[in-house]
Amino acid sequence: MATDDSDSDAVNGGETGPEPVVSSLGAGPGLRSIFATVVALLRGRPSLVSPFAVAGAFGAASTVARLASPYPVGLAPFPDRGLVQLSLPLVPRLEPTVEISSAILSGMKPRFLVAFVGWQALLSAATAVAFAWCLWLAGTDTNGVVPPLDRVARLVAFVAVVAGVSLGTVVLAGAWTGFGIGLAFVALLLIAPVFVALFVAPAAIVIDGDDLVAAARESLDYAVASPGTILVILVGLGSVGYALTGVSRLASSPPVGAVLATVVSVTVAGTVHAVTVAALHSAGPQ
Repeated sequence: MATDDSDSDAVNGGETGPEPVVSSLGAGPGLRSIFATVVALLRGRPSLVSPFAVAGAFGAASTVARLASPYPVGLAPFPDRGLVQLSLPLVPRLEPTVEISSAILSGMKPRFLVAFVGWQALLSAATAVAFAWCLWLAGTDTNGVVPPLDRVARLVAFVAVVAGVSLGTVVLAGAWTGFGIGLAFVALLLIAPVFVALFVAPAAIVIDGDDLVAAARESLDYAVASPGTILVILVGLGSVGYALTGVSRLASSPPVGAVLATVVSVTVAGTVHAVTVAALHSAGPQ
């Protein structure tokens, strides 16, 4: 289903194609159309990179602080010990090079636990603000450059809930299977369907102004229409974001590399992620 608004026509040179953006299996015309729409939006609106460029700088500062903190964290830039990580990001990561073991929560003193949770909440809020801003700029029916604050607040709540549930799922799965390959499979089986179902929810919240329940229902319509497409997009976004952390190899030291990798990965992968969600949302479920 092609968009027919003036902004989309301006970006695409006033032409719309008959090819549907959403496909049932996640391959072929659907993915090509989504990719073409994303490229056209990015070429027509360079300002779309601004939100996640700012978020990338914030994430880089957080990464440096994280490495200097007493928390046991590590760096895992691409490729990590010859292995390739599989990531399914419902929302972009602001610390793509940071590796935090789920076991960090066990045995942590209360004051450190509170600080750690607060730190994670701050990163989630920053992610949501950048996501909302980029979605608003990419929306075809939005006005101005700043989304309404109530919609941003709802997206912050959405991201916080998703981040909390995801972390809890990984911790419980790790306690059950051990933190290894078993954890990866269990987390994938548990989290992937939820992330596919909620992929378009941020756009429904920010662009449409839906509450969290209505946004989840609307997003589920898209997931039912093309689960394969959304799953392929999620895997692709995670792979791109992870691969871009490999630019850290060009830096003179690990901290500088972490900063460079964070800014590049977050700016590129985060922007493409948000614009892809906006493009899929504008097409409507089949």
